[in-house]
Amino acid sequence: MAYYSKFQIWFAIVVGFLSAVGQFFWWKKIDKAELKKELQVPVLIALLISVIIITIGQVTKPAYLLLIIAAVFTMVGNGKILISVLKKSPGLSGGAIAHIGMGMMLLGILFSSGYSTVVSLNNTGLLYSRDAGEEFNRDNLLLFLHEPRTMAGYEIEYISQKLELRNSNGYIDKYDVQLTADEDKVIALKDGEGYKAKDTLQVFGENTYYEIEFRKDGKVYKLYPRAQINPDMGGILSSPDIHRTVKSDFYTYTSSIMKPDEEKEWSEMQELRTALNKDFFANDYVSTVTSVVKVDEVPGTILSPNDVAVKATIKVKGARGEYTAEPYFLIRDKMVGRISAEIPQLGVLFTLVNIHPETNEFTIGTNTRQKDWVVIKSLEKPLINVLWIGTLVLMAGFTIAMLRRYREFQLMKEKGQE
Repeated sequence: MAYYSKFQIWFAIVVGFLSAVGQFFWWKKIDKAELKKELQVPVLIALLISVIIITIGQVTKPAYLLLIIAAVFTMVGNGKILISVLKKSPGLSGGAIAHIGMGMMLLGILFSSGYSTVVSLNNTGLLYSRDAGEEFNRDNLLLFLHEPRTMAGYEIEYISQKLELRNSNGYIDKYDVQLTADEDKVIALKDGEGYKAKDTLQVFGENTYYEIEFRKDGKVYKLYPRAQINPDMGGILSSPDIHRTVKSDFYTYTSSIMKPDEEKEWSEMQELRTALNKDFFANDYVSTVTSVVKVDEVPGTILSPNDVAVKATIKVKGARGEYTAEPYFLIRDKMVGRISAEIPQLGVLFTLVNIHPETNEFTIGTNTRQKDWVVIKSLEKPLINVLWIGTLVLMAGFTIAMLRRYREFQLMKEKGQE
């Protein structure tokens, strides 16, 4: 790979210089003696601009130095040609514009690729995986749900997982739906825009978007890198999301995620007695039983006339708001059954273990697990906007050239010379 990169950069250097010098031969029809005079001003300007770029960018590699000079020389040299052509015949400016765009692309490619920086450095000292290697453990950042971290001057936080709706342009929180056997169908657990609780929604089940919030200097923005589990393609297929700034772009993608079919490892149940509207702690979160009522329906269970079902409503205060868990206590055929309720955002499982009518108290069981997590990698690519602008300029030059050729062809056709 290094061999091909080395070859490509020297090839780009040669192309850069030739595209500038060649234009003077093409338009000026000059010999080598006159070429020196024509190139004096463009060379001096190109060198001056190159020195400024090299100094600011702290470029030291010889090949990179030459590529910067070649790219700038291409832009300056063709800029001089462009000014001359525009005065005489603007329709002939396509070639010069295309070459200017190419010079911008060379400069953008150099800085965005050669000087891209990993900003998601692991500063915890923790080893994520012994099998992944040193680079993975060094250049990736582990984020737990709703636990802020710092990265490259930003405070970042893993907020949620999203699924893309098929019949609209929107997304739905993965924690607000119930998954089904069909990965492309989910059941809404609460009302949302355009749907109600218990509605069956069509989604692109193979894709999960990870909502990552970035905060700096009072400004907040969110990225949604996408991950797709595909065993046939080697495991995880990641698509980055991009935050664009004037100076650089931040590319963020998922490098490791929790396997959705992996069995959760719960801690041993911790039991405590509590009463209505009395606070207690579950995994360090303030929790309250707000109601315990007899119900006639239990999701996923058919009750007979002699069965008894009781639902407890437990409110939990999390870092990002209040959550609700609704565990059930059943008596069926004189046997006790329990249906636990999980708050996945907090990694807590609640069970209504027992009811004590004599004291108006309840025994609540709690299990905890590791909170949901995602491992991300972020790259800062400087001056990549120069690459995109250069691409547009190159396309504009080609378009002008093609239109000129088309008009010439039409004229020849009218004269019967095609």
